[in-house]
Amino acid sequence: MEGEYREMLLLTGLDNITEEELKRFKYFALTEFKIARSKLNTADRAELAEQLIQSAGAESAVMKAICIFRKLNYMHIANALEEKKKEAESKYMTNTKKKGTQKVENRSQAEKCSVASATCSDKNFKEHSTTKVCPQAKPQKKQMVAEQEAIREDLQKDPLTVMVLKAISPFECETQEGKQEIFHATVATETEFFFVKVLNSQFKDKFIPKKTIKISNYLWHSNFIEVTSSSVVVDAESNHEVCVPNNIIKRARETPKISKLKTQPCGTIVNGLFKVQKITEHKGRVLCGIHDRTDTMDVLLLGNQSQAICEEGDKVRLTFFEVSRNGEKIQLKSGPCSFFKVIKAAKPKTETKSVE
Repeated sequence: MEGEYREMLLLTGLDNITEEELKRFKYFALTEFKIARSKLNTADRAELAEQLIQSAGAESAVMKAICIFRKLNYMHIANALEEKKKEAESKYMTNTKKKGTQKVENRSQAEKCSVASATCSDKNFKEHSTTKVCPQAKPQKKQMVAEQEAIREDLQKDPLTVMVLKAISPFECETQEGKQEIFHATVATETEFFFVKVLNSQFKDKFIPKKTIKISNYLWHSNFIEVTSSSVVVDAESNHEVCVPNNIIKRARETPKISKLKTQPCGTIVNGLFKVQKITEHKGRVLCGIHDRTDTMDVLLLGNQSQAICEEGDKVRLTFFEVSRNGEKIQLKSGPCSFFKVIKAAKPKTETKSVE
């Protein structure tokens, strides 16, 4: 995949901006990448692409470039680069799954055990062959599941060292494995922050604010990290603690402006505190209108989230909602793992008259 990332960063991204836009891109690249200013300023497009990749890695360089393009409001470049990235990753995932599935099938066929031994009597054969499975069958099934999990393109085995910025309390939700307790967290490296969906509440004692941890065997998605029961979360060694700059911490805590949210691609994960403008119920669907100084937007509440009671003037804290589209209209939508908290507006105090 590195070759594809290199190609799209240069050909789809940097080659399609003007000289003036390139200067502005370099200005913001100083805060996103660890590159000397003198080196950055003198680099042409090809040299710049190489510097970005050497600083952050090919995939991360593409993601950071997309963020910078959006910050500069070069939306046509950002959208084109993101689309190219999705196409390449989808193609790679399809090819990987095909190869992995074939590998699992071949191994399963080669190691398949007979139901009954050739030396078994007819009586034993009738009693056992139709009801019992060879003792090796269960380990084989587990092995097949493990292999199928391992061939997933987004499985990251190498440890990621991060500092925990925030973690909410565990709550129950419906997942692919049934009802279970999960929680959400925000973590950061020295250069960027990530939202984390943790599908195992037993990891809660590791996600303590200001604590440095290492996460392995996690799933990497385009805009968040997923920690499962198969993941490994351990304390980082004292000499590997992460020092997160204040500007990264500030960005991680900020509520995004609604005007900016309307420019984000569908599927973007959103956390933040918003003020309620109105509530609309129609055919079992609950729309919560939110607003700020920049714009207004609807939030579609589904499942248990729709049962929350809020009124105009209240504030709502949205965790792990995503940008979606309803026709031509951009909105936020809750998912099975979203968390919705209502903060009631303070009621005005009534004046009491003293009785003489």
